[in-house]
Amino acid sequence: MSDTNFKTLGFLPNLCASRSLLHLTFAAFGLAFVLALASADHFKAFFINLGLTALFVIWTTIMSALITCMMSRFLKRYTPLYASAIVIAIVIVFTLLASILGVAGRSYTTPENIEYWDTLFVFKNIFLSIVISAVSLRYFFMQHQWEQHIQTDSDAKYSALQSRMRPHFLFNSLNSIVQLISTDADRAEESLLDLADIFRSTLDNRDRVTLNEELDITTRYLRIEALRLGKRLTVVWDMDRNSLPFNMSIPPLLLQPLIENAIYHGIQPRKDGGALGISLYDAGDYLDISVSNPTPPEGTTAHSKGNHIAQENLKKRLKLAYGDKAKLSITKSDHQYRVAFRIPKE
Repeated sequence: MSDTNFKTLGFLPNLCASRSLLHLTFAAFGLAFVLALASADHFKAFFINLGLTALFVIWTTIMSALITCMMSRFLKRYTPLYASAIVIAIVIVFTLLASILGVAGRSYTTPENIEYWDTLFVFKNIFLSIVISAVSLRYFFMQHQWEQHIQTDSDAKYSALQSRMRPHFLFNSLNSIVQLISTDADRAEESLLDLADIFRSTLDNRDRVTLNEELDITTRYLRIEALRLGKRLTVVWDMDRNSLPFNMSIPPLLLQPLIENAIYHGIQPRKDGGALGISLYDAGDYLDISVSNPTPPEGTTAHSKGNHIAQENLKKRLKLAYGDKAKLSITKSDHQYRVAFRIPKE
């Protein structure tokens, strides 16, 4: 893994890298400039405040970053909230040390008969460091979430496109279409258009599509698979078209890859095929979707492994798109495998 992509505590940038330290130094100087400008009454006071404030802020920032970097290998397993608390605690410690040194410096330059201690100065520094650290950590966390969303979405689309490009799918589909040309030219043309639309959907860069668009791609995919599997594939739809929110926006490629996964891992390995169950239900503020398929024959461990990868992909996409509002459940019996998820209407 490259130095620039490594995350210090799961979501922070690599604080061990010289580039990150340089960026932090510039950011700390910028903060010092603003604080010095806000507290100065004239230019001479501004430059004095800038020097002292910059020394204070840059020292605190760099030392906090270095300690966080040194502790990162021991703290990667903790949650973002716990990691953030640790980072803020480190910043508080160095802010307190810098504040005490600053007060000591003032006391040293003060006449000996005057005892100098500025509680407000120390409290203000700690308070500002907590606020700035919390805001910065929140920014890094949101940026990390956005990067994960982009990466997961790209991986899902790439996986979907890659699965379309598997020789057995593409060649068998084209062979089925070729056989139809002499017997049913209209259906062969319709199948080619379906295939083109499926490829086009995998290259769509939109973050949201309508439920109707997702169902349309799914239906086209099922028609192509029906050419290949014939009577081995039985599709059972369970949905009320009069109540479903077809204009509802959802992340692309939620339902279709799940159905492809069910066919590939549950129906295709079976000699007699099986029934694919697809259920969509309007549950008020939520939409419930489930896909069921027969369990694969014993001994198909590769299929089980692929099934697990696809479900983890779906789980991550739902988490990034809806947070805790989305629910995913997987049930398996001796004869049936069922994946169901609930997403909020937005």
